[in-house]
Amino acid sequence: MPRHKACGDALTPRALGELARLGIDEPGLGPLGSHRTDGIVMRHGSRELSIAWPAHPDFADHGLVVRRDRLDEALRRTAAEAGARVLMGHEATAPIVERGFVRGASTSVVDADGTAVGVRPITSRFVVVADGANSSFGRAVGTSRDHNWPYGIATRSYWSSPRHDEPWIESVLGPPDVHGTPIAGYGWVIPLGDGTVNAGVALLSTYRDVKGVNALKLLDAFAHSIADRWSIDPGAGLKPPTRFRVPLGGSVGPKMGPTFLLTGDAAGMASPFNGDGVDSALMTGRLAGTVLDEALTTGNSTTLQRYPTLLDDEVGRSYKVGRLSARFLGRPAVLRPALRLGMRSERVMGAVLRLAANELRRGPDAGGAERTYAVVSALSRAAPSW
Repeated sequence: MPRHKACGDALTPRALGELARLGIDEPGLGPLGSHRTDGIVMRHGSRELSIAWPAHPDFADHGLVVRRDRLDEALRRTAAEAGARVLMGHEATAPIVERGFVRGASTSVVDADGTAVGVRPITSRFVVVADGANSSFGRAVGTSRDHNWPYGIATRSYWSSPRHDEPWIESVLGPPDVHGTPIAGYGWVIPLGDGTVNAGVALLSTYRDVKGVNALKLLDAFAHSIADRWSIDPGAGLKPPTRFRVPLGGSVGPKMGPTFLLTGDAAGMASPFNGDGVDSALMTGRLAGTVLDEALTTGNSTTLQRYPTLLDDEVGRSYKVGRLSARFLGRPAVLRPALRLGMRSERVMGAVLRLAANELRRGPDAGGAERTYAVVSALSRAAPSW
């Protein structure tokens, strides 16, 4: 710590709700340089809609922006204060397997200068695999990504901007490729409130011409397209662009073994709607903690078998709808009219944001977005898992 993480630095209201469950509230994030957001300005072509974060009885009416290294530090500190023993300078490199059961990890140990100084085995009753996208530790215990399911490709950097304290995130839907065709993805500009903005582009692997898209060139074109609006110098990025690939929609499995669980990006749990991985990582960590607590309290490791069911109850149906949406929107013939029609209605795009942010309401608070989703969800039962 601190480490630099490739992400957008934005926390949705749902992510704030998950942090609150850990005892990390907004005053606790404030000293880290958090910046409040009121919603998202959606753009496509000449159209623009300002959509506030959805009203929901269980979540805040706003989001925050916190640099990822600072958020990680808050999480590490909270874990240590709760009694966790945090070993810095240790990288889990391979599972320790005894009679077919994962019983810990071999770790390489480095000093403060990053020089390897040895290997240390750490044994345990249970292991949580949480080493992020393209999890090498997960593969070593037998997990794999379903290649029929979508993944995201994204790249981003930081720029200085006088609009760094804007309360709105900007999302450019379907930014054009080199031929002017809208891609299945979006560009973003996230003001950090510290003199800088985080700007990047993301596209879905389901996009018809995805292999012909150079993500770094797409970012450069996007930076030039927002330069006047955000008063940035496209050629003066504050960090080299970071390119990364993120598995989506629960595409990595199995999610558990007799003595281990997968969480966050290691389980491919980023949202298939928008690629957001922070709230799903926190959610999966919470559910993993629930079943591990039961297993350690009762002495019955079979409680780990509840974990996939809990994940499915939480996001299974919505993630399937998201994967199907990604499949269809990867076709320009579908994407173009969908964007044209959607951007004509603030109500429609509000419903889209509510679905993408996983903030659908229940009971008497449900509205048109929830009813539409219920119909689509019912139809998705007959569709393949992808």
